[in-house]
Amino acid sequence: MEQKPRYAEMCARILQQCEAIVGGRAALARHLGSDETALSQWLAGRAGPPRPMFEKAVELILQEHDRRIQAQEAAPRRRRSDR
Repeated sequence: MEQKPRYAEMCARILQQCEAIVGGRAALARHLGSDETALSQWLAGRAGPPRPMFEKAVELILQEHDRRIQAQEAAPRRRRSDR
């Protein structure tokens, strides 16, 4: 039987992705409006962030996804002969 991940573990994975997007723990803490001590707890999966901070993190991932899609669309297409 498949077990669902706990809320804190799911949030930790999302926050880890956000940490990579913004370039580090301090930058993520600033972006979320949190202190690094609380953020460390959330990144370790020991606790989940408050909902407003979780929503900011999800929004950051969605913005990065949109940015990557736009970059792909703007990139010149390769011709078959270029491969």
